[in-house]
Amino acid sequence: MNINHISEWVLALWSTGVLTAVAHAASRFFVAHTKNKNLLLLNEWAMQAVQYAETHLQGSVEKKQSALNFLTERLNANKLGLKFDDKQLDTVIELAVMALHNGGKTNDQI
Repeated sequence: MNINHISEWVLALWSTGVLTAVAHAASRFFVAHTKNKNLLLLNEWAMQAVQYAETHLQGSVEKKQSALNFLTERLNANKLGLKFDDKQLDTVIELAVMALHNGGKTNDQI
């Protein structure tokens, strides 16, 4: 196959929109994959923060604040701090507390 034949194929695919559709689908896949990885990291770090707070601190307010501070620091250190708002962080901490108290199981697994 020579270069002219390849360039004709590429031009044909481009003009029909196939290349654009493939590029768009690939872009959406990578964005979704990245978001999923970020959410998994968030959940893992929240569980670590809650486990530490439950083991080493007294008082529910102190434990929650410590867990939120830890989680915020981890997210900022990994340049993910702006991807999650305060309500999301509060929710993931509460879910981690419930999972810890239920033996690692979430409500839908009980």
